[in-house]
Amino acid sequence: MIFTTSGRIIAFAWKNFTRNAWIGLATILVLVLSLLSVNILLGVNAVSDAALRKLEDKIDISVYFKQGTSQIILDSARSYMASLPQTAYLELVGPDQALADFKERHKNDEKITAALGELDQNPFGASLIIKARQTSDYAFLIEALQNPQFAANIESKTYDDNAAAIDQVRRISQSVRYFGMLLIAVFAVFSMMIVYNSIRIAIYTQREEIGIMRLVGASDSFVRLPLILSGILQAVLAVLLTAGMVFLAVTFFDARLRSFFDGGDPGLLGFFSVNLWTLVGVQVSAIFVLVTVASWAAAGKYLKK
Repeated sequence: MIFTTSGRIIAFAWKNFTRNAWIGLATILVLVLSLLSVNILLGVNAVSDAALRKLEDKIDISVYFKQGTSQIILDSARSYMASLPQTAYLELVGPDQALADFKERHKNDEKITAALGELDQNPFGASLIIKARQTSDYAFLIEALQNPQFAANIESKTYDDNAAAIDQVRRISQSVRYFGMLLIAVFAVFSMMIVYNSIRIAIYTQREEIGIMRLVGASDSFVRLPLILSGILQAVLAVLLTAGMVFLAVTFFDARLRSFFDGGDPGLLGFFSVNLWTLVGVQVSAIFVLVTVASWAAAGKYLKK
């Protein structure tokens, strides 16, 4: 008996789906757009996070000491700055190493090479390269360089400031995030409205059949379940279509974005690979709940008449 009833429910659900194919297609399209808006937002967030990390890796403070600064003072400055919890990386470059690095960078410039050959002594002093753990820590580290133990021996310091670019990327990603959330909410409302109305139309086209079913004693659940199952079938097709589109889009854009990251990982494919099953589970559950609630409400309103 249970198998017979289940078979009839599935048969009625399939009939509802095929009978209102054009309405079902519109419903599937809106559901696909809803899921795509979610995945586009997640993809943009992943790429913007990777861009921020890349920009932050390029920031550092270069501290140049005066020529003749003693090794004791240099070691004191290095030890002090290294002891600060805000310091993530620190390197002390001696005068000889600084000269060697300068020659290597300008080895193809004959004028600079000739000018260095005319010098009797090394024109470079020692330098200290400092990277902070967070972008916001650089202000503290620059202030810490005013330490009287070695501040008088500092000739100059430069702050490789990509903070403006970082702030801009953050503002853009935040704006995209807000816009994406609004878009998701709009598509979710549209999805519920379209699913709700598609079920109402299905009920209207089958009102005589449903009336006969009620007359012969069909329960509310027997009338309601085929309508809900047809909505869930639309959701399944929408999920499958979205999954294929997201896979193709992520594969395509990940390869193209690598040129903007100097051949590095833009974070797009990695994000979706690592979080694949979580994303699938959450999005499938959300779309099924949305469709089920809309279908249940639409069918329930009719059955109360």
